[in-house]
Amino acid sequence: MDDEEFVKEYKETVNRIIILSEKARREGLLAIDEMTDENKYNQRDILEFGLRLVTDGTDSRIIDQILTNIINLETDNNKKLLQTIKKEAVLRIQEGMNPRLLKLILNSYVNIEVEETMKEYNNKK
Repeated sequence: MDDEEFVKEYKETVNRIIILSEKARREGLLAIDEMTDENKYNQRDILEFGLRLVTDGTDSRIIDQILTNIINLETDNNKKLLQTIKKEAVLRIQEGMNPRLLKLILNSYVNIEVEETMKEYNNKK
């Protein structure tokens, strides 16, 4: 995955994560079960796979271990970083973290200015 593909997928992923996070905080974790993508789940996409574990009530330590093992199989650095970001999101959604704080944490993995990112977040509200 080249840098341009990474940036595009990163933005799409973070937007989805924030939507899921907001729904989970408003309606509870089970509300996001219907939003998981079955095809991506079957391909062991970190976000979809992890969220399914969350909605099944799996302990966060077990989720962390499973997702870390999957991430460790990846050899492409950009894909590995994206998977790590997804894992972070899964664990923070499970905790019920504020979506604004979650976005700040996810952005700390990449070189994006906080002011610009938060402006984007606030404009979508």
